[in-house]
Amino acid sequence: MSDRDPLQGIPPERLDWHQGAIDGDPAVCAVPQPGQPSYPCIWSKGYHERHQDVFGRTWRTVSDEPLYVARKAPVVDGMVTVQTRDHGPVTLPEPSWCTGVHPGEEFRADIEHQGAETSVAIPTACHGVVPALDVSLVQRPFSPQESGVHAVVRIAEEWHAMSPARLDVAAGLLVEHAEVLREMARTLREVAK
Repeated sequence: MSDRDPLQGIPPERLDWHQGAIDGDPAVCAVPQPGQPSYPCIWSKGYHERHQDVFGRTWRTVSDEPLYVARKAPVVDGMVTVQTRDHGPVTLPEPSWCTGVHPGEEFRADIEHQGAETSVAIPTACHGVVPALDVSLVQRPFSPQESGVHAVVRIAEEWHAMSPARLDVAAGLLVEHAEVLREMARTLREVAK
């Protein structure tokens, strides 16, 4: 068995929300997760269709839907074993950035290493703090299309794979857009006087 901390690799801002949920922070949803009460919802109190825990596991706000359970596979000597239907148990190296969540898979090609998701948390008047622009490292080591490590970015509710060059371009565009937002904030201050 691994003595790895289950919260190892989780970004500090997600850990803060998790601790807030545990401590009863009034800004945090903190709805207990069915079967995992130690990992409550870390979203803000604002409306959200699905609850989410610190690992990214989600469950519906409607309690009659079965919980999607993503189990942490034990890591032994840097290796993890994932159950598949087409190849049985598959043992492979576990990257240090992987969160260790490996549900059983139908096909070996679907085995995926997932890094912790990070996002910008933007405070809004209508929904409280809302996460935006989630990003994570991902690898599907047996995928015939893309077996290397790459980033995925959620834009307009869809996940998009990004190479290092594309991720740099996206970062540059966001920096430029931040200037637009700052200019708009200055304009808004002027017209709101």
